[in-house]
This record gives sequence, structure tokens and C-alpha cells, in this order.
Amino acid sequence: MLYLDGVMAVATVAYCLGGLLIGGSGIFFLLNLGDLRALRTMRRVPVIPAATQQRSGRVALEGRTEYGPAGRQRAPVSGEDSAWFHVRLIREPSRHYAGSDDPDEDVLLDFSSPDGFALADHSGRVPVDPAIFGYPFIVEPRVPVVTTIVHKRSAPRSLPPVVPRAIADDVRKNERLTLTETRVPRGVAVYALGRLSGGTLTRSRTGLTVFSTDNRDQVIAARRDSIALGTKMTVWFAVAGLLLAGGGVGYLTTLA
Repeated sequence: MLYLDGVMAVATVAYCLGGLLIGGSGIFFLLNLGDLRALRTMRRVPVIPAATQQRSGRVALEGRTEYGPAGRQRAPVSGEDSAWFHVRLIREPSRHYAGSDDPDEDVLLDFSSPDGFALADHSGRVPVDPAIFGYPFIVEPRVPVVTTIVHKRSAPRSLPPVVPRAIADDVRKNERLTLTETRVPRGVAVYALGRLSGGTLTRSRTGLTVFSTDNRDQVIAARRDSIALGTKMTVWFAVAGLLLAGGGVGYLTTLA
């Protein structure tokens, strides 16, 4: 009797695990659909010269990052010359307490360099709205360089002058300051796919946005590889799930 109970438990676990694997195959399938749509979009939208007189619509560009209307910028945390930067300082508890109604963090500083930056090629340049970095599901190598400094009383860090001394001195034992600088260096080669709005490149309202240090061919090749791997994972998970679930159901049926 104990033996049968043990075998029944194993069969039940196999059935449940098979169901999970089949569900996982469905997730890989859905991810593959997204990659297939992205690949189709990148193939449909050819790269155009920056100087092309197109004021709106979906476009693809290849060029290098350049200074914007405000010119050269010095990033206040890293001290590096940049085409654009954004700085954010937050204060948060070092340990979060479940059930607390207090916000997880306080934003103490949040500012960017004036205007945006530009993308330039042999024909000219196109202004770029930094909001292009806000698109979800980023899979390609990113253009911005991120510098993060975490300061606590138990582990103090040297903070740049952009952080007022009073803020650093006011940190309590259970708090930490997280200073994040996101900057765009000048001269970085970029493949961009987004939307032109009033002659400025920004993220697509719907659909695919890309802003990557890889060129167009590399981005397309990476998506193809992702699709091939996703297809294999879909098949492997589905087959393994069906075998486990089918075997479990088959054995449990014999006991009915």
C-alpha cells in the first residue's frame, strides 16, 4: 500500500511538472512572436540618411552620437564629456518593512542636461529626444553609460559636489543614498529605429524601438538567433511536458 501511494505521488508530480513545462513552452512561443514581429519591422524599414527631408513617421538611422543644441556637456558624477546626461538621487530605507504605507524612496535630485543630443552621419544630423531610452523590453546593447554610487553611514562614499553636503550628513542608519548618472558619450556608433516627430527622433508610440551600439545587421542577426533558440525551447518544453503529463495521467488512469 505504501508502495502504491509513493508511485501515485510520483505520477501526480510528473503530471503537474508536465503541465508547467507545457505552460513554459507557451511562454517561449509568445516571446518568439514578439521577436518575429520585431524582425519583420527591422527588415521592412530601411536605413535612411539623416538629412532625408522626412518630418514624421517610422524611420531607421545609423550614425554617431553628437552634441545637441546646448553643445558639450560635462556629466556631474563621472566628470566625463558627454552629449547628454541625466542625474537622479534617491533616498531609501536600507531595509524595507512589509506592510509599511510609507513610500519606498524619496527623490532628492532629478535633472538632465539642457535639450537633447543628436545622431549624425555623412549627410547631416537628426535631433534625438532622450525619451527614446524609455522603451521597454531592451534586448540590444545600450548606448547610455550608467554610473551608480551608493552611500550609507556604515559604508560612506565620496559624493560629487552635485550632492549638497547637508543631504549626505542627514542620512540615518537605516537609509542609503543612491546616486545614478546616465550619460551619452559623443561619437558612439548607433543603429536607431524609432519615430520622427517634428524632425526629432523619439520612441515609437506603438511597436518596436531600437537604439543600440550594434549595427542593423548585428541587431537582425541577434534577433534571428533568439528566434531559433526560442523555437527549440518551445519544442523541447512541449515534448517533455507532454511526455511527463501523459505518463502521469496514464498511470493514474490505471489506478482508477
